[in-house]
Amino acid sequence: MGTVLTSLKKIKPKYIGVWLKDQLSRPDWFRNMVVNRSAWGVFSIYAHARRSDGKAKTAYITKVDAEEGASDLAERYHSPFVVYKCLFCDGWHVSKAVKKDAEGKTASVVLPDKNTIVVSAGSEALNVSRISTLKIPDLHQVYVGFRGRTLSSRPLAYAWPVIRESGISIYIDLREADKSERLPHLCELHGFQYFHYPVDKRSKNIPQMVENFPKLCELIDKGCFYIACAQGLHRTDIALCTYWVFYAADMGIAPPAIWGYRQADGHDTSKIMRVLNAFYQFKSEKDGKDPMPMDVFRERKEIIKELSRKSK
Repeated sequence: MGTVLTSLKKIKPKYIGVWLKDQLSRPDWFRNMVVNRSAWGVFSIYAHARRSDGKAKTAYITKVDAEEGASDLAERYHSPFVVYKCLFCDGWHVSKAVKKDAEGKTASVVLPDKNTIVVSAGSEALNVSRISTLKIPDLHQVYVGFRGRTLSSRPLAYAWPVIRESGISIYIDLREADKSERLPHLCELHGFQYFHYPVDKRSKNIPQMVENFPKLCELIDKGCFYIACAQGLHRTDIALCTYWVFYAADMGIAPPAIWGYRQADGHDTSKIMRVLNAFYQFKSEKDGKDPMPMDVFRERKEIIKELSRKSK
C-alpha cells in the first residue's frame, strides 16, 4: 500500500495523455492494456526509479532516442527491450520486455541460450563461431564475451592469437593470485587489457571485490571479454552472479547460465549465496545503506538457485 500511495503522489497527470496516446498507437495495445495489463506498470514508481537504490532510471528525451537505445540493448544482449513514456518525469525509459500470460503473471525465468550468436560489441566484431571451435575446457559464451579455463597453461598457448584476432580484447582473471606474473605477461604480449578481480569461495576477498566491482561491471558491459578462473567454473559462476544480482538485474539484463554449481552435477549454490550475502552485508556497512531492498535480494537469489536446478 505504501508503494501505491507514493506512486500516486508523484505521478504528473500531464504525461498521462502522452502515455495513453502512445499505447493506443501500438498494434498490441489491447493485449497490453486489457488482456495481460502489462502497460499499466508505468503507474508504479518503480517504472521510473530502480528498486535497488531508488535512483531514477536513464531517461531519453524523445521516443526515437529511447527506441535507438532499446535497439542497441537488444542487439547486445539478444533479448527484447521496450520503451515507454514515464509518468514521473519528462523522459522515456527503456526496460527489458517481460512476457506475461493472460492472467498478467510474469512468465518463468528462461535460461540464456548458450548457442546465441552475438555479432558485434561496440565498434569491434566478435567472431563467436571461431572462438567456439577452440578446445578450451568449459568454454561458453556469456553476454558479449566468453568464460572458460584460465589460459596461462602452455597447452592452451595456441588459443591466445586466435581469440585476440576474433575480437576478445579484455582478460578478467578471477584467481586469487599469480605469483609468477605469467598471465599478466601473456596479456601484455598478445595485446589484452588485463584486470585482476580475485574471487574466493570463502568470501574473504569481499572488501576487494566491492571496491573493484564498478570496474568489473564496466568491462563486462564493454563486451569482447574473456573471464576465467582456474577451471572456468566455480569462481566464474560467483563473479557473474554477483555482477547480475548487484548491477545487471537493474538494467533488465538476463541472469547468466550456471556451469559450475549445477545441481545436475551434484552441486548446489551455497557457496554462491555465501559470497552474495557477504557482499551485501559489506556494501551495506560501507555505504551506510542497503544495496537493494531485502525482498528484491532474496528474489534474485532464488532465480540463481532455480538456474542451478534447470541447467543441464
